[in-house]
Amino acid sequence: MKRNTVILLVAGAALMTGVAVMLVNRNERNDVRMAGQPLVPDLEPKAAEVAAVEVQRGNATVRLEHDERGNWSVASSDGHPARGELVRALLVSLAALRLEEPMTSKPAKYAELGLAWPDESGRARFVRFLPGTPGAKPVAEVVLGDERFSPDAVFARIPGDDRTWRTRGRVQVPAEAMGWMDTSILVLPADETQRAMLAGLTLQRPATGTDPALARAWPHEVAPEEKDHWTPEQITSAQTGMPSFLERLDFEGVRKARTDAAADPAWSPSFELKAATVTLNGRKEADGTWFTITVTPKPDAKEQPTRAKNPGDPYVPSWADFAKRTAGWEYKLPGWKAETLRRTRATPEPGRADLGIGAGMPPIQPPPKPQ
Repeated sequence: MKRNTVILLVAGAALMTGVAVMLVNRNERNDVRMAGQPLVPDLEPKAAEVAAVEVQRGNATVRLEHDERGNWSVASSDGHPARGELVRALLVSLAALRLEEPMTSKPAKYAELGLAWPDESGRARFVRFLPGTPGAKPVAEVVLGDERFSPDAVFARIPGDDRTWRTRGRVQVPAEAMGWMDTSILVLPADETQRAMLAGLTLQRPATGTDPALARAWPHEVAPEEKDHWTPEQITSAQTGMPSFLERLDFEGVRKARTDAAADPAWSPSFELKAATVTLNGRKEADGTWFTITVTPKPDAKEQPTRAKNPGDPYVPSWADFAKRTAGWEYKLPGWKAETLRRTRATPEPGRADLGIGAGMPPIQPPPKPQ
């Protein structure tokens, strides 16, 4: 055999070996994927292995963990209880995503689909399902990008795989910690509050049979030592906003309660209900109004807890259970609720009689005269 022929055969064999190795490595990294296959194979059967979930968006990370009883909490928010059904919905909806159409395999083009990661813009969402063993390999990881509707679809990719996909389905992934919580503290029936108290002012529910049009004008009484601190306008403002204050009480922030901060009477309304007295121990801080909750059940109360027929419907909780659920937590009052308290205690401008609603705002100007 001629020397040149031998060289060619050896070179050809080396080339074929190199191609084979490349294909093997490629197959190990990128398995063959076809339309209709799940984006994350075997995710749902591995659900029992998931002990924590991390959702990263922009520079923020929300971490959820569950305990031995299967209860989920938002570890990145001091361990406040999370809505376990949202965690399960995330896992199930991700497991249900099906490959629909291959997109780009060029990392430089990931941003066009909202799939660049890390991503300071916040378009991409990086979701990790983690096992209970520290340092162990994640159960699953996925980067979610832009969404499409009619039909529902989301761009997605698996970290370590250069391919991107348009997947069929929809995944709801709250990017903020509050989105994983039940932010409704109370939704009480309209007739539950019997008295409302704030900084020496007491409002009493009108007698049965009072004209509904006057229901907001609750009879009031001011403690002698506070008479100089309540103007008629402030009292009227309190009559407008205080009686219905607990008909809907939400929070827009939560943390472990501090023990070194005292409540401010001007931000601490108290409500006597049919079976308990509920006090919001509030104070104004730079980022908003924060409060803890004190519950004092009435020992002789006959009212029984009720259940909401539908989400958001009014109900009366077990006050003992409610006290346990809220103990040790400090909540941030929504801005519009804090404004109700602020304008109640605000000093109206001279000559104003607008229920205190416009306190601190420029006086209303009369309309211009016709030319």
